[in-house]
Amino acid sequence: MRWSDVDVSGIIRWGTYVRFVEMAETELFRAVGFPYATLWDRLDIWLPRVQFHLDYRNPARLDELLDIEIWVGRIGRSSIRLEFLVKKPGGDLAAEGYLVIVSIDRKNAKSVDVPKPLLDALAPYTSPSPRPSPTTSPRPSPPKGGEGA
Repeated sequence: MRWSDVDVSGIIRWGTYVRFVEMAETELFRAVGFPYATLWDRLDIWLPRVQFHLDYRNPARLDELLDIEIWVGRIGRSSIRLEFLVKKPGGDLAAEGYLVIVSIDRKNAKSVDVPKPLLDALAPYTSPSPRPSPTTSPRPSPPKGGEGA
């Protein structure tokens, strides 16, 4: 992490977690074959973020290498809930939470079903349990996971 990612005490700032989770989300969609650069046109939807929840567990500090673990916790009719963990060196939990995105029509911004091709692509990353053993990377490779970041 960079100096701009921390406060005056050297502890990671809240907004930095949002950015890190967004990077993990982007890499998850890229890994399943739907990079955000092409997803919108291919599926004719938008996926706005409607909720972000973060629980701090242990302060992360300047120059600590963090691993972001992300997986699909739940898929509803039009929503996808992505669960995440942020781990410090040695595996200590720095933070955990979830992000909810919603599938909406690009023309009228009304919610629509999550497209079947996207459901199928995300299936290997969907966990039936509340706390799975997700991959330790924002760059998983379907269907078995990824490598450390």
